[in-house]
Amino acid sequence: MKSQSYMTRALRARDPRYATILGRLGYERTDMRADTAPKAKPDDLKALRDEYQDKVGKRPYHGWDTATLKAKIAEAKG
Repeated sequence: MKSQSYMTRALRARDPRYATILGRLGYERTDMRADTAPKAKPDDLKALRDEYQDKVGKRPYHGWDTATLKAKIAEAKG
C-alpha cells in the first residue's frame, strides 16, 4: 500500500483551494487549474468607497459591491 501523505491526498482532491495553493508551490495539475490571477478592482468601486467614507464617516464593508454602496450612499444622503 502506498503511503498517504498530506500532499498526495491534497493532489487527489478537486477542491479549488488546493489547486490555488499547490499551483503556486509548483504542483499544478491540468484538471485542477484555478483562476489564480488577482481580480482588478474597478476605479468606480474605489471612488464609491471613498465617497461612502466621506458621507458616513466610517469605512465601508469590504464585501459590498457597487450597487450596495450606491444604496448606502443614497440612504446616508436622504
